[in-house]
Parts: sequence; C-alpha cells; structure tokens
Amino acid sequence: MSRTANGTEGSTATIPQAHHQTAAHPDPSADHKVSQGDPSAVCASISRWFLTIAMGFEAAVVALLLVLSLIFTCVFKHGNGVGPTNITERADYHFRVPSFAFIGGCILLFMALMCIIHGVAQIKQRRLLLLLLTFVTITQILWIAALELTSYGYPDSQSLIDGADALINGDIARYYPTFCQPRTQSELCMARPHAVPSPHAYFSYYPFQTGPMLWYVFAGSIFGSHNIIAFQILNAFAITGLVAALWRLGTLIGLDDAGHAALATLLATCVPLLMFATFVYPNAVGFSITVAGVVLIAQAFRVQHAWQCVLALVGGFLVCGIGVILKSTFIILMLAVIIGIVLVVVANRKWWQGAVAIVSFGAAYMITKLPLRIIEHITHQNFGKGMPMLSWITLGLNEREPTMPGWWTGIPLHTFHETHGDYARQSQVAKDFVMERMQYFAHNPGDGTRFFSEKLASEWAEPTFMTSLYSQYGSSAHGFSGLPQWLLSGTGAARLTSYENIAQTVLYALALAGVVAMLTSVVRSAKHPMEDSTIFARTFLCAAFLGGFLCYLFWEAKGIYTLPFYLLLFPLAAYGVQIIKRDSRFMRHTHSRSSSVLLDDA
Repeated sequence: MSRTANGTEGSTATIPQAHHQTAAHPDPSADHKVSQGDPSAVCASISRWFLTIAMGFEAAVVALLLVLSLIFTCVFKHGNGVGPTNITERADYHFRVPSFAFIGGCILLFMALMCIIHGVAQIKQRRLLLLLLTFVTITQILWIAALELTSYGYPDSQSLIDGADALINGDIARYYPTFCQPRTQSELCMARPHAVPSPHAYFSYYPFQTGPMLWYVFAGSIFGSHNIIAFQILNAFAITGLVAALWRLGTLIGLDDAGHAALATLLATCVPLLMFATFVYPNAVGFSITVAGVVLIAQAFRVQHAWQCVLALVGGFLVCGIGVILKSTFIILMLAVIIGIVLVVVANRKWWQGAVAIVSFGAAYMITKLPLRIIEHITHQNFGKGMPMLSWITLGLNEREPTMPGWWTGIPLHTFHETHGDYARQSQVAKDFVMERMQYFAHNPGDGTRFFSEKLASEWAEPTFMTSLYSQYGSSAHGFSGLPQWLLSGTGAARLTSYENIAQTVLYALALAGVVAMLTSVVRSAKHPMEDSTIFARTFLCAAFLGGFLCYLFWEAKGIYTLPFYLLLFPLAAYGVQIIKRDSRFMRHTHSRSSSVLLDDA
C-alpha cells in the first residue's frame, strides 16, 4: 500500500505545495527566516502557535474529564424491569476515590486493547476499514432487531413524528392554532398522548425543530410515520458512515497502520457508539452528515486545481448545512471548520480559499433557515421566533429538585406562557436569570464548583452516554425479553456499565496522550511543516471538541448530546496509542542495543 511521507495513505490528488516541499527538504535556516521577517515563515509560525495554544486548552479539558471519570461514576436510577416506566433522568453520582479493582480493570483493558491492536495492525488498511464498517453495521442492526421497538416515548420524538405524520397524510388542519387546545374534550384530542402538544404549539416553542422534522418526513414517506425500526436502521447506516469519516480524519492527522488498527479497535469496542442508533432522533444522522461535509472540505486542501478546491469547499459546506438542519447545535462543527480554514490560509497565504470558505459558510447558514420557511408556507402558519437561545443557557445554569444540575426543567415553557411568547421579554427574563446565577457562583465559589462538577460528570462521566436508557424508551414487541433484558437490567446491566466506565476512562487517558503528542509534534513542525489538510484536520478535531465542551458547560445538559463530541476524541486516542507503540518499540530497540554492547564488551 502506498504511503505519503508522513505515514498516511497516498492519493493521486495529493499535490505538494511550496511549504510542503520544505517538509521534504527541511530548511536549516527556517528560524532565521522568521527572525528576519520572511512573510511565509512568519505566517506559518502564527498558524502553528495558534494551533499549539488550542491543543494546550484541549489537553487541559481532556485531563479534567479524565479526573472526573476517575472520581465520578454517574449511574441513572431505574426500576427493576426494562422499559420506559422503569427509567428516569436522575442519577447517582458515586463520588469516590477510584478503587484498586477499577484501576486494575483499566490496566487490564489497556493491555487487552494493545494485544488486539498488535494483531489487527497486520491487516491491510482498506480491508480493515471494510471489516470495521461491516462489524459496526451488523452489530447495530442486531441490537435494533433484539429490541424490536414498536413505539418510542421520547417527548420530542413523539412531537416530531406527529408533525411529520400530519404532513405526510395531508392533515394540515392539525397545524391550526385551534387544534387540540388545552382542556379540549374531543375524542380525537383525548386520544393523543398527554406529553405531545399540538404541532402549532410545539413549533411555536421550538421553530428550529422544523429542520429535524423533515428527516421524519423523509423516513415516514418511505417506511411509514410510526416505523421505529426503520428510523433506527437509517440511524445505523448513518453511524457507519460516521465511522468511515472518522477513519478519514484519522488518516489526515497522521495515523499509520498501528494508529488505524487502534482506531478500529477503539470504535469497535465502544458500546455507546453501537447503541447510539436506537435513539429515535436525528442526532446521529445530523452529526454523520456534518462530519462527512468536513471530510469533503478537508479534501479541498489536497487537490491539484483551484476549481477543484472551490468545488470541494462549496460542496462540503452545503453538506454541513444539511447536517446542521437536522441538529442545530452542530453549527459548532461548522465554526470549527472555519477556524481550521483560517489557520490553513494563514499558513499557506492563499487568501482566496478563505474568501470562498466565508461565502460558502454564509450560504450553508442560510440553508439552515429554509425548513422553517418551507413548513410555514405549507401549513399557512407563522410560528414566530420561539424561545431565545438564552433559554437553553437558563436551563444549563438551573438547579431544581429532583433534576440534576443543568438538566431540563419546565422553566423556559413557563416563561414562554407568562410572556405570551414575547421574544424580547423572554430574552430579558433569561438574561436576568443568567446574570443572577453567575453572580451567585462568583460569591459562592464552593457551590459553583459543586454545580459544574456534577453537571460535567453527568454529561461526560456517565459511561453509557444515555444510550442504554434510550434503548428502552419505548414499547418492545416481545417485552424486552432475552438479550435486551439481560443487558438493560440487573446483573448484565451492572457488568456492561462497569465495562463502559473503564473503557471511558481508558479512552480519556489515551486521548490525553494523543493530544499531548500532537501538541509536541506541532511545536516541532517549524522545520517540518505540516500539509494543509493535516493542519485543517487537527485544528478541526481540536476546535470542534472544545466548542462542544464549552457549549454544554453552559447549555442544557444531556449525555446523549455530548456523545458526538466524545466520539471526536477517538482519532486522537488512536494517535496516542500509535505514539505509545512507537516509543515502546524505540525503548526495546535501545535496550537491546545496550545489552548487545555490554555482551560485546564482556
């Protein structure tokens, strides 16, 4: 298999640029050029140091999450059975010093992973990728088939299915403001689930949800509005595509055979990833599409001609825009793309690439606003502005019994009704609350530390990322018997959670090693400049993860929402394994040489 100089897969589209030629023939006077004010060297240095600072922040955040995973283990409270009536969004934190059994488990899992990776590394990369995609797809489908859900109880899913069903069946009257108003006693309205408001009420609260609803319309038009299994299988295929996209990003950041073997092993043993598809919501599809767009943008920096670069940039941003339509918070990924492109453009001084990217970003952002206009046009309704963005920060800073810090409460809905949907008044109420909470934390740092520690732990130190919970959030055709019953309740659930808890900690540790190693390589890249696509991929993974962390530090908390950003750590963890294996080989080689010298002297 062909390789480039940095150990990644070769490509006929890879064209060395001016500063890439420097990588092949290092210029001993590079530092002197910077000191003399050489424009290209100065720009490359600026880009490199911005990336270094960002990676330093990422290393600090991953180290924090590693500590949280060591001292916290969040476990959701539930009943003795399996199903929606036995689950809650309340957790026990289990704050304690890690036990010897836990530390031993982490060591054993690390050793087992290294043994598996050593064997897997013998498989050619293309064949390994095919095996990985096949395994991930089959495992997801088997789990979906084992659950065999016939309905789903997640409130947002129910509302979006209801709205999509009305559009598919041409029941536009369901969107009228007068449809099933509170305290309506008609037989039709009494038959609706209590937690499902009318479509007009729902989209008046959350007009941005018209985008995700289009996915339900797409799936429902083909398979039927209430076909839960079909929706989950579409999720499964999207997650398989996500795995392929993460593989490509891993290649771009510099993974070799050992690194790809590590990435394949880590992804194949990640239980939350393999259960993610059961969440009947467009998170998985939106994230997969957005990351696919990011990979296409990365290819813009590997092509030969300017027109190819422009097409890749424009196409990549349009794909990202489609992903953001399905989950609005993935705008974070698009912003991370812009940051990556800025650093690339500063390094290569091809300013036109930055201009194309900005225009493409603007076009993609405008696309994300189309679903609301389309649904309003079809239904002849005006849903208004809904709740302001600050409402979700209000949620993220709120603490009320019996919910966990920063988790959902009815405060924004209460404010919406109190203000009669007045956007300005809602914003003012939310702003006052946020300022009050920040002042409280400033004057009570102990409470602030406890609040954010528990909130972060519930998002990042809950080993299942809520995938076990959402796997049973519905009705099963066979009552969750067999494997689902064993894995989701009792002894089996405890064992699965223990494994996921250990695997989560090991992943954070490997990701920290990878980030530190990558930071070191960036610092040393003054004499060995990186390719544009490598700068972009490394910057994107760093900026996207930090963006997700900072967002959910203040935003409404939910582990299923942080899972996509957790998955961005996997290529970095694989890089950490790659460096560990390389350094261990170097140490063994050095030791063997030293031993042979001693024997010769003897």
